[in-house]
Amino acid sequence: MKNELLMNLKHPSSHSKPAGFIHRLWRWFIAPSPQIKEQDQRRQATLLSSLLFVIVVVSLIAEVISLSLARGEFYFTDHVALAASSILAIIYCLSRTQYVQLAAILAVIAIIIAIFVASWIAPDWALAGLFDFIIIPILLGSLYLSLGGLVFLIISNLIALLVFPFLVPDVPIDFILLFPFSFLLMASLLLIVITRHRNLLEQDRRAELVEKEQRSRREAERSATLLRVAERLNRQLDLDTLLNVISAEVTMALDVPISIVTFYDGKQKTLNPVAGKGLAPEIIQSLSPLPKVLFDQIVQETGTRYATQDLLEIIGWQGLDQYMHLNLRSLAFAIMAYEQETIGSLNAVTVDKTRHFTEDELLLLQGLADQAALAITNTRLYKDARRRLEHLQALRAIDVAIVTNHDLRNTLDVLLEQITGQLDVDAAVILIFDRDKQFLEYAGSRGFYTPTLRYTRLRMGEGMAGRAAQHRKIVRIDDLRTDPQTLVYAPSLSKEGFASYYAAPLIAQGQVTGVLEIFHRTRLDPDREWLDFLETLAGQVAIAIESTSLFADLQKLNEELFNAYDSTIEGWSHALDLRDKETEGHTLRVTELTLEMARAFEFSEAELVHVRRGGLLHDIGKMGIPDRILLKEGPLTPQEWEIMRKHPVYAYEMLLPIEYLRPALDIPYCHHEKWDGSGYPRGLKGEEIPLIARIFAVIDVWDAVTSDRPYRPAWSREKALAHIQEEAGTHFDPHVVEVFMDLIEQKPPDTFLRA
Repeated sequence: MKNELLMNLKHPSSHSKPAGFIHRLWRWFIAPSPQIKEQDQRRQATLLSSLLFVIVVVSLIAEVISLSLARGEFYFTDHVALAASSILAIIYCLSRTQYVQLAAILAVIAIIIAIFVASWIAPDWALAGLFDFIIIPILLGSLYLSLGGLVFLIISNLIALLVFPFLVPDVPIDFILLFPFSFLLMASLLLIVITRHRNLLEQDRRAELVEKEQRSRREAERSATLLRVAERLNRQLDLDTLLNVISAEVTMALDVPISIVTFYDGKQKTLNPVAGKGLAPEIIQSLSPLPKVLFDQIVQETGTRYATQDLLEIIGWQGLDQYMHLNLRSLAFAIMAYEQETIGSLNAVTVDKTRHFTEDELLLLQGLADQAALAITNTRLYKDARRRLEHLQALRAIDVAIVTNHDLRNTLDVLLEQITGQLDVDAAVILIFDRDKQFLEYAGSRGFYTPTLRYTRLRMGEGMAGRAAQHRKIVRIDDLRTDPQTLVYAPSLSKEGFASYYAAPLIAQGQVTGVLEIFHRTRLDPDREWLDFLETLAGQVAIAIESTSLFADLQKLNEELFNAYDSTIEGWSHALDLRDKETEGHTLRVTELTLEMARAFEFSEAELVHVRRGGLLHDIGKMGIPDRILLKEGPLTPQEWEIMRKHPVYAYEMLLPIEYLRPALDIPYCHHEKWDGSGYPRGLKGEEIPLIARIFAVIDVWDAVTSDRPYRPAWSREKALAHIQEEAGTHFDPHVVEVFMDLIEQKPPDTFLRA
């Protein structure tokens, strides 16, 4: 066997040639015409070609053998046989075309005629049983003729058998009746029964295939519609626009004149119409709400989707008259729900006439409702997240502006360095407005070759800088080389070789505090973003200047800002808990316990601030995990686990650009690392893992196992502590485990009971 395999590998062509030769023979002599597309017709064509080919070949071989035995003598019967073979050969060629049905009929007729002619010429052949072979064309006819055609063929052959003895006296009528007639009659009756049964089975099969095809087509159309709708809904971020799109899609998908979207009002316990298509917005808003009690009753009786041909069937609804006044008749609705929480409903309504909504239409409406529920939820989440992000950006901008020191000169040096670097300009100067003297005076500069501007002293409205301060807007000179006299001290500046100039007023709390001047030695062509950033930097300079006299107040404001940061972070944390309800309250519990552990390890108060933020944001990366994975009830697949394990990386990427949150990154980024190096995302080992992450890892597991989950009850305190000790040295830092055990032992047994 082994040698055979080796030979096959060395000489693969020796095995492929016969297969190729047989395939070519099949294509030359048997394969049906390419014009025949239907599979059943191709099978029938193949069968007919094969039968005719075999008959022609066998008859020719038989004739050759007959001539050999007759020693070359050519009888009349030989002429008949050759003629029949020639006719069948022509019919065989016809069967290779698309005219298979015609070829089959001609083949049946030709074979029958050949049998009768041969029996007429040689009656001995008839007596030897040649007529029994009439069953062959009859069988062939049963495959290609209708049942009526087959009956006609059988009757014709039986009549021909009865007439034959009168034409050929050598074949007695008794012989015909006793042998071929009785045989063909019985066989034909049986064949008629079989053919009829086969035709009925074929009809049933075709009907079933048609039904399956129609069902598949309906499902494909429904899937295509839902996919198209999903793509369209996912592009909408504005709720009002989204509701209009949903309404339009319902009317188009179900071919109804009116669609209505309702939202559930938890306070009023009603489903209120909020949007729709086919009715004026003011009419939709004026429609009576559906009581939640009645809605729940309908859902309990009919399920999440329901249809009625007549709205009058909804008994107990006081607002029904209003709908009937609008000639609204038939209704189909489906619940919009997300995570078992009712959002509202989608409603398809007819006008003037009733309509029966099919189950397929209700399934489509339910699919639209499910997609609408997800899109509405995502839109609401996006709106909330965007608002929080805008708040955070505003807080961050304020934070950057007020983090200054008491030395104004040092502060201005830092600001000038940032201004020239971020705006990519050659020089900048800051003039401060002295309110007592009513002069703009030099305060600091960067990038100049000469000290000329250090002696600048301008009145309001004097020069380009004074004009910018007076009009409180940016002024610019695109090319100083063509109009240098617009600046005070222009001759001195000509030595610097500047080309472009900008002056931005410094305004803080509605008061002009100075002017920021920008110089560049080549022509600038800034875009809107650059100009906006210039204004932002000017605002920062103004605040820095103003902060020197408001330092005490800024300290208080800074404390309030940090509280705002923490509130924002707590809001993120709460949003994450709301998204993953299995871990609701988890974040605050682990954060408080982590702070206790950090104090046990003598973390400073400044470090504890970052510890608290890191604890609150430890699962912020799960915002990047799809709901289908994060909220999956069953176990995750390996591919889903791979995505889930990316959430620490997502946390790192989200928080790293936020400067004030960088010191808090250790917990979100490293709390899934393990002492033995088997954790993720970086596989850190031992003391490579930040201490606070090692502390948090113990507390995170402790809270998880002592909390109830849908898939298991909370562990007892003893079982949880035993598990923590067991994982010391593998999952957890042994020293951290010791401190943790001491901390837990000092607390009352009911401290960690979950409500």
